[in-house]
Amino acid sequence: MIGPKPNKGKLLIAEPSLTGDVSFNRSVVLLAEHNDEGSVGFILNKPLDYSISDLIPEIHISLPVYNGGPVEQDNLYFIHKVPELITNSVEISNGIFWGGDFDITVQLLKFLFGVFRLGFFATRPGIIVQILDRT
Repeated sequence: MIGPKPNKGKLLIAEPSLTGDVSFNRSVVLLAEHNDEGSVGFILNKPLDYSISDLIPEIHISLPVYNGGPVEQDNLYFIHKVPELITNSVEISNGIFWGGDFDITVQLLKFLFGVFRLGFFATRPGIIVQILDRT
């Protein structure tokens, strides 16, 4: 029996019987490229014990980092949906992109995630003016 043709943008789901392979056992892989020269993909469901701030100290957020696969594990790759903000991105399929200008990505992460606060404050009218008048 011939299975479906692998295409860029497709999800590959490992057979439950695939055992003994730490990287691909129970993996879901997004196929980022598939052509006559080979295939490139990213494992989507294998979180690591790192956050992005462990790897890039100037980003002070704890976004999780996932094991993308066994090749070039000394490089950090990212999948996103904002090619208009991250130049030089490569489209995988239907608005899903990978890579791009890493410096821009770091700046966006610092901007977008660096100012979240839990809660806010509120006062009655005139309280802030009174406080400022006392200082």
